[in-house]
Amino acid sequence: MSPWLDLVEREYLSDFTLAGGGCVRFLCGSPQEAATISAPLDELAESHGYIRVDLDAERTKLQRIDAVFFEVARQIDWAKLAHAYVGEGFRSQGWLVEPTVFGFDVHQIAMDNQVDELEVRAALKAWLIALYDDFAMSHEFRLAMLQFCRAQVAGLDNCAPAVSQWLSGELRRLSEVKSAKVYQKVGRHNARLMLQSLTYWLRRNGQPGLVVTLDITRCVEVGKRAERKAGFYYSAAALTEVYEMLRQLIDSSSDMLGTFIVVFAPPAFLVDEKRGVDRYQALKMRIFDDARNRGTQNLLAPMVRLGELRLVEAA
Repeated sequence: MSPWLDLVEREYLSDFTLAGGGCVRFLCGSPQEAATISAPLDELAESHGYIRVDLDAERTKLQRIDAVFFEVARQIDWAKLAHAYVGEGFRSQGWLVEPTVFGFDVHQIAMDNQVDELEVRAALKAWLIALYDDFAMSHEFRLAMLQFCRAQVAGLDNCAPAVSQWLSGELRRLSEVKSAKVYQKVGRHNARLMLQSLTYWLRRNGQPGLVVTLDITRCVEVGKRAERKAGFYYSAAALTEVYEMLRQLIDSSSDMLGTFIVVFAPPAFLVDEKRGVDRYQALKMRIFDDARNRGTQNLLAPMVRLGELRLVEAA
């Protein structure tokens, strides 16, 4: 295993990130070098219970933080998280709970534990109110999670399918989620708060967090329109917005609980004056070392050059 992966497992996945820390790290190298890191990183993350999310500039418009959130949301099992939260609420009362194929049955829980059904419903209501009052999450996010939780209880009305589409940016009409008291779409103004709320919700329900890989290779590429392949390409203005989005991710990483983000960048990211990191000094200042030894790379630095890992391995 690569020395960098050893360090990630030891210092982050088993320690800092597991304890709730968030960070963004850049890996610069060829697609082939990135591939040697990506697959083992997936295995490491899954072995530690993290949810893995892959983002690629070719498929996702990375200049928009809401597009980033939508892609993350599509890879989350919302029902599983809500099931864990509702189940915890019943078990916190000391009740034995066995969910059916239709979800948690309040009447059956009351019978199995020899308590009044009204008492079970009161406990459920208090537990859902506690979710609504948990201000560690944004208002819209809490409203959405309430619908998923209601969907886990047999007989409770909910609009969870529409909310799922709303979270992934696929909802056509906002009127479909008005019963959940959601009146605005996820956009640039609230997507970052939604992402931060998701990281809290994951840990609140027994998940250690997120490991996200974000490939920006396509962002740096430029070519004649006739020679372009499938997927998104980025104008100079869009590229600047991508770098600003990454800068904001770095600055807000302390608010993303249990989140480890790896940004894969091509060699041109370091040397291309027009499309590389030199075009956006605010990002460069956050990831470049003030001083470094060419023969010994600091694997804890915000940016690691994959081509130089061979020097570390040889040593």
